[in-house]
Amino acid sequence: MFKNIIFDWSGTLVDDLALTLDASNYVFSQYGKPCMNRDEFRAEFQLPYPDYYARVLPHADLDELEDHFRYAFRVSNAPVEVLPNAREFLEFCRARGVRCFILTSVDAKEFDIQCRELGMMEYFEAIHAGIRHKDAHIHTLLAQHGLHAHETAFIGDMQHDVETAHHAGITSIAVLTGYNDAAQLSKAKPDMIVPDLLVLRTLMRRYALPSDTQDSININGLELDTFIGVPDEERASMQTLKADITFYPEEALSGLNDDFSRTVCYDSMARALRAEAMARPRKLVETLAEDMGKVCLKEFGARHVVVTLRKFILPRTDSVSVTVHVSRHR
Repeated sequence: MFKNIIFDWSGTLVDDLALTLDASNYVFSQYGKPCMNRDEFRAEFQLPYPDYYARVLPHADLDELEDHFRYAFRVSNAPVEVLPNAREFLEFCRARGVRCFILTSVDAKEFDIQCRELGMMEYFEAIHAGIRHKDAHIHTLLAQHGLHAHETAFIGDMQHDVETAHHAGITSIAVLTGYNDAAQLSKAKPDMIVPDLLVLRTLMRRYALPSDTQDSININGLELDTFIGVPDEERASMQTLKADITFYPEEALSGLNDDFSRTVCYDSMARALRAEAMARPRKLVETLAEDMGKVCLKEFGARHVVVTLRKFILPRTDSVSVTVHVSRHR
């Protein structure tokens, strides 16, 4: 699980293509250039947008051009809508303590209006809007918020988003819900291309280990009676081991409203783990740890469990221990 995710806005979290096309065609009309249809615009448009307009309107003043664009952006009746699965993905991130940020070239004032009207502002720790060159700004964003590259991903729908992630050494995830298609995005060589955020959420849920900030239930120093050991003579006598259990639930532990039925009974879990330890003799502590993790998954609905078992058998040591991770989708 990434600890930090930076999101592009247009085409990643919201569909504003019709609005952007309206504004761009108004700009073209001011300089005597023919308007484009949706497919033509998607094939031609690129970021950083100053580079795009320098190519298609080489003699236009950028500041004047931006004034035309902002005017058309404000007066257009084209809708801006949250993309399917976007809000659910942000809820997924929030439940797991993932820090979320915006990095977009959309004008800061226009972004603020859109984000507030769509009820999305609450999901983001910080907004970096109105950024002409994302690849030049990404290092500032990382440094300003103390983000480590190996813990951070950038999700976007355009080649420039992928290139920006590469420039910063962070994971690049391209989505096919916006301006660039798969062929265009593939040229930038993203680390991953997904059809939409629903697929990405499924992949993150299935394969990622929990982050350090995810809610967990912990049982420490649980005493377990069991018959364990490689030699037959050791396994013939009961031993007492100690276990530390870190239990990661499927959903967050906040917002339970003091409802016991929505969480896990750790007394029941402790009893079930003690019963599993006595269920049969085992040669390996590793096997017992894995079996205990499976009990947590099957009987108590854990998404991921970390089991540390300590055995008091080796002379002149406090204990020997093993730690095993068991995941529902392992």
